[in-house]
Amino acid sequence: MLSHCRWLFLSCLILVSAQPSTAQEAPPIETRVKTLIVDPNSQTPVVVLESLEDKKLLPIWIDVPEARAIALELEHVATPRPLTHDLIRNILQGLGATLQRVTITDIRNNTYFAVLTLRHKGQETQIDSRPSDAIAVALRMKAPIYASPQVFAKSKQPPAEVQFERLWKRLGFYGQELTAELASLLDVAVQKGVLVADVIGNGAAKAGMERGDIVTKANDRPVQSIKDLDAIVRSIKPPERLRLEVIKKGKPSLMTLDLTS
Repeated sequence: MLSHCRWLFLSCLILVSAQPSTAQEAPPIETRVKTLIVDPNSQTPVVVLESLEDKKLLPIWIDVPEARAIALELEHVATPRPLTHDLIRNILQGLGATLQRVTITDIRNNTYFAVLTLRHKGQETQIDSRPSDAIAVALRMKAPIYASPQVFAKSKQPPAEVQFERLWKRLGFYGQELTAELASLLDVAVQKGVLVADVIGNGAAKAGMERGDIVTKANDRPVQSIKDLDAIVRSIKPPERLRLEVIKKGKPSLMTLDLTS
């Protein structure tokens, strides 16, 4: 009986020692917030992270209030009074704590998990969080955002207007169709147009295009959808330029783009 117990004990030691050590796990991957869009199928906001090293995309479906909080910080919009994530930042700073990083740790049953790593009086503490809240706080505290390799491996493909890939390359920016829900989220008066989600080309940047601009006309023709914009751009042959009417920070603006071929 004693020898049998010793055998079980040794077997347990072998099994424990055979488990992979957390120190051997691949390190988390640093990311940045690439864009904030609305999934056209579910009308759900999606924050898209991009890995700094290899530009892989990580979409995270989130709720409207958190999307609004992220959008406000991305667009550097100041609010009259502190909102929830501003309050969290103010509390942490008031206590002398720093946010070292946030990490998107896992996806289970389509639910994303994250932790905030805080440092206070020389000690680190990890706080469980929804990724949307973690990202909103990280942006306000200028903290790095990481994601584990398994999250990238498990993640879905981001919503993409694949058929318009050539359009975005020619324009130098990535756009999203403005819907009533998205207009309400961004608190803009216009209800139709193409929202600039990310500037990806020097031509668009030089023309003054910025994330958050809303294209309402192109070459004096109304733009109410991506298809409208695509049809207008397809009719243009370089070196002809594209004249755009946009809503920039709530005000009408004009700009001219040089299109790539």
